[in-house]
Amino acid sequence: MTTLNRMFAATLAASLLLLAPAACSNNDNDSDDKESTTTTSQAADSGSTQVLPPIMLTATDTTADLKVGDTVVFDLGDPGTGKFVATSSDVSVVEITSDGGSQGSYSTNAGGKALSAGTASVTVVLEGGDTAADPVVYELTVS
Repeated sequence: MTTLNRMFAATLAASLLLLAPAACSNNDNDSDDKESTTTTSQAADSGSTQVLPPIMLTATDTTADLKVGDTVVFDLGDPGTGKFVATSSDVSVVEITSDGGSQGSYSTNAGGKALSAGTASVTVVLEGGDTAADPVVYELTVS
């Protein structure tokens, strides 16, 4: 085997070892997943920050109870040529962090973050779209 072939084989073997964890099963019945959940919980209890998935709200889910630090996403579908613009009645309770719109080959949603305890109404409107849409008002309670 030439030196070049040995280097290629070693690089390939190292690459496969690095990719192996990504190919692991995400099956809930997998004992490794249960152990990692326990580890994650223990880490969260020891003071580290745990990232939680966002709270997804649709046009029919217009009320939600949030905790300080939660992220909320207003999923109103495809904005077409327009964009979804969100406004909060109390930015000290719920801050709007992004508008939603078409990004060429994909669309994004408007979103926000719960900053402090209280209540806020968030109104999401479609601006500049092909079709008219009524604003959607979300009533959010943060604790």
